[in-house]
Order: sequence, then structure tokens, then C-alpha cells
Amino acid sequence: MIKIVIVEDEPAAASQLKFLLQELGIEHQISAIIETVEEGIKWFTSHESPDLIFSDIQLADGISFEIYEQIQLQTLIIFTTAFDEYAIRAFKLNSIDYLLKPIDEDSLRFALEKHQNQQLVKQEILKELLKQQAFVPKNYRKSFLIKYRDKLLPIKTNEFAFFFIDNGLVFGQLHDGKKYIMDFKLEDLENQLDPIDFIRANRQYILSRKCIVEIESHFNSRVNVKVQPVASFPVIISKEKVTLFKKWFEEH
Repeated sequence: MIKIVIVEDEPAAASQLKFLLQELGIEHQISAIIETVEEGIKWFTSHESPDLIFSDIQLADGISFEIYEQIQLQTLIIFTTAFDEYAIRAFKLNSIDYLLKPIDEDSLRFALEKHQNQQLVKQEILKELLKQQAFVPKNYRKSFLIKYRDKLLPIKTNEFAFFFIDNGLVFGQLHDGKKYIMDFKLEDLENQLDPIDFIRANRQYILSRKCIVEIESHFNSRVNVKVQPVASFPVIISKEKVTLFKKWFEEH
């Protein structure tokens, strides 16, 4: 099942693309249809990345490149447009194809085959990397030097309750309620923290086991995690990550 997001401000074009996907017999799920740059930035910031994006370029409030240059998604993109002057810029992003409208079935089939082949290659590379890493012990971060005013504060990793993004800044929240700006991306922290003690809950939060006080059901098969200290925003675990999250919490 391929999870797809369509970025398209013309309803007729979005409907045509959905029809072609059905005609090709592609097992897929449309996670969202996004019509503006503003809507796209909000959606990709607050949701799990899809497997594939079909994206028009010219939207009502700008061009879709603004979304991908700001969010920097890892998801592969198939651009769809009535114009060809954006091709070079498209391929500087995470694009695997550039389809001119009106899209025909053969072009769409070929683009999807390219996506499938790239996914298979990525999976094989990932398997090989995991095999190699299994024999290499990893040293996880034990402490941080945090810039605070004109000082550097040494803080042990186990003093952090969670890490989160707010207005483009990454913060580390301590168990005692203090919080500090971190000179790291969440992705960097995720790689440096011991996965036994910390988990990437969603695009906005990395949680420590010690901060979790309650897990409650949320709509659409998701869960809401209550933490201490209280988080600035709800910590929602997506439907796709719920099983992994529960397994991590129970086994470690």
C-alpha cells in the first residue's frame, strides 16, 4: 500500500490523477490533497511523511518548491505541471520524474515503476547497513554542553525529559522544568540518543521513557501521550507508529 499525497490546486487534475492510479491498479491510499503552499507547509510539519508525493508546481499562493525547500522532506516527488521551465529546479529537489499535463497512463506507469525500483534499492542498502551496524557497538551521548547566556552548562542526557521543535527552534526540556535551546536538529539528536531510553514520537517530539506518565486513545487509532513536565503541544503518536511505540515502551 503506497501512501500518497497530492499537491494540486485544480480539482479536475487531482481527480484525473486519482482515476489514473485506479486504472493502473496501484494499491494506494491518498493521505491528503493539498491546494496551497501554506497548507502544504502546515500538513507536512504535522503529519508523517507519505511514501510518494505527486506535486503540481504552480499553486494559488506560490510555487510548490517553497514547501519542499522549507520542510526538506525525504519523500520522493513526481512533479506534474503544464509547463516545462521548472524541470531543472525540480530535479535539484527530491524528484524522480517530471510529468507534463495532461498526464497520460503510460507516463504515470513509468514514473511509478521508477519509484518502486528506487524503493527496492533503498531497502537493500538499508538491510546491508543494518547488518554492518549490528557488529559495531555504538556510543550514545551521555551529556551535553548547553549554551546559556555567556556560559556553557554541562547537562547529563538522563536529565532531559524530552526534546521538541517550536517555531523552528529545537528545545531540550529537563525533568525539573527548565528548558534550553539546542544546537541540534531533531534528526541529529535521534541518532545520538540511546533508543532504549528515547524514542522519536513524531516530527515534533523525542521522548524519554521517564517523562511518560499516561497513554490514552486518540481518534483515528492514534494515541495521545501525557508527559511530565507538561508539553507545550499535544504529543500524538500516529496510527502507523502506535505498535512500535507500545513495543518500545513495554520491552525496554
